[in-house]
Amino acid sequence: MRIAFFGTGAVSVAYLETLLDAGFEVTAVVTKRPKRRSRNGRVEPTAVAALGERRGLKVLTALADLDLLDFELGIVVSYGRILPDQLVNTHPFLNVHYSLLPSFRGAAPVERSVLAGGVAAGVTLMRLVAEMDAGPIYESVPVAIEDFDLSTAYERLTTAGCALMRDWLARDDDWITTAAHPQVGTPTYAPKIVDADLIIRSYESALQGYRRHLLGRAYFYCDSKRVRLLRAHVDEADSSFPLGSIVDGKIQTARGMLVPELVRPEGRSTMSFADFLRGSRVTAIGTSPG
Repeated sequence: MRIAFFGTGAVSVAYLETLLDAGFEVTAVVTKRPKRRSRNGRVEPTAVAALGERRGLKVLTALADLDLLDFELGIVVSYGRILPDQLVNTHPFLNVHYSLLPSFRGAAPVERSVLAGGVAAGVTLMRLVAEMDAGPIYESVPVAIEDFDLSTAYERLTTAGCALMRDWLARDDDWITTAAHPQVGTPTYAPKIVDADLIIRSYESALQGYRRHLLGRAYFYCDSKRVRLLRAHVDEADSSFPLGSIVDGKIQTARGMLVPELVRPEGRSTMSFADFLRGSRVTAIGTSPG
């Protein structure tokens, strides 16, 4: 079966490598135009384009250059664009989505699952349709990501997703047209992460603050400056101090205490929270610069 692969993000590289290493015939790689510039000022190709070029594949950055007679199946993984209906209607297109659909349709399913404690975490192989992430499902595989940081969660999901894609493509029946089934259940959605999703709030539980920090960009304010929270754990004990108070190196929350281990204060290098406290006089955290 001749395959056209559509991908741009770093996640896509593992899927293209899986296809090539398993001996599937990839006739074209479609990726976004390069934007990132190297230190010498040259525009560098996407990681997917670089892999395709190394492996001698036809690499395209414009859909108009795609020859519809050149492939029988399209596979889309982190392409970063919505394919036009007129293209999707010409061939079957498969997509790998990082949630147990119909939960967490949208742009940030992994991040939203991490914030929810690993709810609906998994990989779904589906067929593309016009409505976003609403296509019929071939298979969904749960993947445990609770308490893992975002990078590790992506690694676990990608390992499972590559295996799922490879196993289905290896089938010799007419599964593409017959094996998919409609999504069942009420859809939920996963919008992109914004700054408000990253703020540690003392009026939430310590567990929720811990989950925010797993995204890798969470922060709180001390003396009107941002402090990035790089590593932390939860102490379920409570104190009698007000919410947000720093007590023996622990932050009092609405339920339990959040214990920062590593932080990066604004304009400074990474340090332990204990060292940060020794060099400042802060006694509480805030959620705004004021």
